Amino acid sequence: MKLRAARAVLAVGLFLSASETLAEPAIAVRTGYRCSQCHVNRTGGGMRTAFGSIYSQTMLPTRLLRSGERGWLLPANPDARFAAGADARFQALALNHQAAADSFSFEIPEANLYAEARLVPGRFSVYLDETVGPGGASARELFGLVSFERWSSYVKAGKFMPPYGWRLPDDSAFIRQFSGFTYSAPDVGIELGAEPGRWSLQLAAVNGTSGGAEDNRAKQLSLVAVHRFESFRLGVSAANNNASGGAETTTAGVLGGAGFGRVGILAEADWREAKTTGDSTDAVLALLEVDFLVIRGVNFKYAHDFIDPDLDVRTDARTRDTFALEWIPVPFVQLRLAAERRRGPPQVPGSRDRGAFLEAHFFF
Repeated sequence: MKLRAARAVLAVGLFLSASETLAEPAIAVRTGYRCSQCHVNRTGGGMRTAFGSIYSQTMLPTRLLRSGERGWLLPANPDARFAAGADARFQALALNHQAAADSFSFEIPEANLYAEARLVPGRFSVYLDETVGPGGASARELFGLVSFERWSSYVKAGKFMPPYGWRLPDDSAFIRQFSGFTYSAPDVGIELGAEPGRWSLQLAAVNGTSGGAEDNRAKQLSLVAVHRFESFRLGVSAANNNASGGAETTTAGVLGGAGFGRVGILAEADWREAKTTGDSTDAVLALLEVDFLVIRGVNFKYAHDFIDPDLDVRTDARTRDTFALEWIPVPFVQLRLAAERRRGPPQVPGSRDRGAFLEAHFFF
């Protein structure tokens, strides 16, 4: 069974070697930048750096809004002692349920505030990613970051999302939801990273309890290694967690992406083994995302998610297809119209639901 899972991951891995995307991670792939070029968190996501702030104000929108002689509205000083940011999403969501009444609702899927205290600019800072809704306030990430010039290396200690795979903003993507590496499950520990040349390397040791109380001496280890080529990038991820009661989870995968002018391709495939006393379950997860930049500020996105949660069961595989049109009319505002279709066994709740939403995303 392990050989079967390995072959499935390898097959997708060979496909990845010919491809990559546009971002969240997609912008990084299209531009060739590292995640750390635009985000304070070296593994991506959350608050933007001074460069990322200027880029989002001057390169992403259809229409620029200028203040005086500057080409941007908000100041972006890398030497400032304090910086702040935010992300908020508001949705009108319509769902066609498989086994329940259809629904229509207004939602706030994300509302986050960011802050960075640069105690020694360029060397030592304290970073906070605070969720203020929905469901009350809590710290998604809170860590100290020490940076070094050699190999652009760093040490991070505190609460954070451990490195694994693509850092997608969508926790419901199968490769994030079912691997356990989501923004809703940060953990406490330490992370080491370096970016020598075209490489990006991260290794983390955390409690392995998704932020809960530690109950054993073992730690979860995870790593990501990515190499950027001229027009594409390839990488590998791995993680292992020994929990209490003899449970052990091992995850390994490949990720990659490539840019072809206006078209970007992003992909990831993972194998996950969950062991308990006397039992073992193998699963395969995969994502393929294609982005097409229609005109400046307007992007069309298609994403296909796949999961086979138990390779011993032939009828439990599920898929999700998402089609989205994204428009950044002016700085700090993104509008998104999306439709989603799920396919899977009828006995799994929600596996055949369909939905559509209109979203307003505000960020700075």
